[in-house]
Amino acid sequence: MQRAVVIGAGSAGATIAARLSEDANTTVLLLEAGPDHTSAGTPPGISGLNFFGAFGAPDRLWPDLVAVRHDGQPESMYVRGRGVGGSSAVNAMIAIRGTPNDYDRWASELGCTGWSWSELMGAFLAVEDDVDFGGDGHHGLGGPIPLMRLADVEQMPLDQAIRVAAADLGYPHVDDYHAPGATGLSRAAFTVRDGVRVSTNDAYLEPARSRPNLTVRGGTQVDRIALDGTRAVGVVTAGGEEIDADVLVVCAGAIHSPAILLRSGIGPECGLPVGENLMDHASFAGFELALKEPGRLASVRLPVLSSLIRYSSGLADAGPNDMQILWFNAVGATDDGLRGARLFAAAMRVFSRGSVRLRSEDPLDDPVVEFHMLSDQRDAVRLRDAVHRLVALVQHPAVVAITNDVIAGTVPLSDLSTDAAIDDWLVSNANDYVHAAGTCRMGAPGDRAAVVDTECRVIGFDQLRVCDASVMPDLPRANTHLTTVVIAERVAAAMRSSMGS
Repeated sequence: MQRAVVIGAGSAGATIAARLSEDANTTVLLLEAGPDHTSAGTPPGISGLNFFGAFGAPDRLWPDLVAVRHDGQPESMYVRGRGVGGSSAVNAMIAIRGTPNDYDRWASELGCTGWSWSELMGAFLAVEDDVDFGGDGHHGLGGPIPLMRLADVEQMPLDQAIRVAAADLGYPHVDDYHAPGATGLSRAAFTVRDGVRVSTNDAYLEPARSRPNLTVRGGTQVDRIALDGTRAVGVVTAGGEEIDADVLVVCAGAIHSPAILLRSGIGPECGLPVGENLMDHASFAGFELALKEPGRLASVRLPVLSSLIRYSSGLADAGPNDMQILWFNAVGATDDGLRGARLFAAAMRVFSRGSVRLRSEDPLDDPVVEFHMLSDQRDAVRLRDAVHRLVALVQHPAVVAITNDVIAGTVPLSDLSTDAAIDDWLVSNANDYVHAAGTCRMGAPGDRAAVVDTECRVIGFDQLRVCDASVMPDLPRANTHLTTVVIAERVAAAMRSSMGS
């Protein structure tokens, strides 16, 4: 009987723990820093379709985690999920794959053999349950992650206005962004079933909780990995408890996974660039729209988000669908939030890199997070172009008809009339898309940029893996949840194979 310990119950950790526990010869202990609960015990703010409600659920965000986005900004809160389901319990519920080119680049340019699109597509299909488009070879049916879209007749007033504006401005309409070659405005697919959010706690842990070989412990933050030479033999919790393990998987996310490794003495002193290569999809604070009554959501219980635009900027050789435009039909989970909306854009192919490093050796002291967003001009020039595009959208008559006012952060749109003004504005307003990745980068052994190999084993160490968005060598041009689950499925399969199940 082998004892596996999994650290973190988020998009990857819940998946890994559930899959490993399918082997009756393996006992699995899943340690989660935040709260544990069954699906039936999910707080209403998390299960609802207005994801702003999840931010108000007790103890579901890291309260003291801060980050510097642009070098000219001060530290401010960086949103990461805490508790079973991790960020899949507090995110905007968008399920989207990257482009085939993203994963082909992982395999051909970044040393991640076995991670090309042709090798990953089957895993995406196995994970997805796409009730709208399943069964045609491009979409999965029966997987643990549901994909639900609002029908066209259910689109919110702001969505309807932006659809008209986008069509007039030349953005094509495509009903399914997972169709080969799809680009333009599309209904978004959400991780929702029967009107309720489905996090990885619901999709993976809930069906596994009755297994006698799986234990889930909430409220247990891990300090470091216990090592015998280069072999991982257990963990030490923030409370000083020592827990033995035969196999360890760190799934604490792109911010806290490198922190755990660094506190364990696994980092530059071992020749591993732990905490480097930090990425997020660079965005900006967004345009705030004051909505007239006909443009508002009818209820805070309705989806805040329902569509998005993917487009190719044609700039900086960033490739197809390198940008995304997104809008929230409300800005909160109370009636007052219905009065406003937010429109923003993000660079989905990013070139700027940052880092995570320890603030102190105290496991309760969150690390220093610096993204250095827009430090690469290939990102800056495309966000500048995106600002121009958003100005055109909000000034279209269809959007003007349902808005009283639009401001860009704290300034009127008229202040963003030149490239120089936009560049100055971005210094203060550059923001993240809460898609941190890359800090325990996957690659071939011998690659000085790699922390883990192509099976997510920490290079130079035994019985120790990292599996979450931190292992991504580059960001896919997509929200990261779905890709993270697929990575976890593949790592779990590799582990079970190596463990003889």
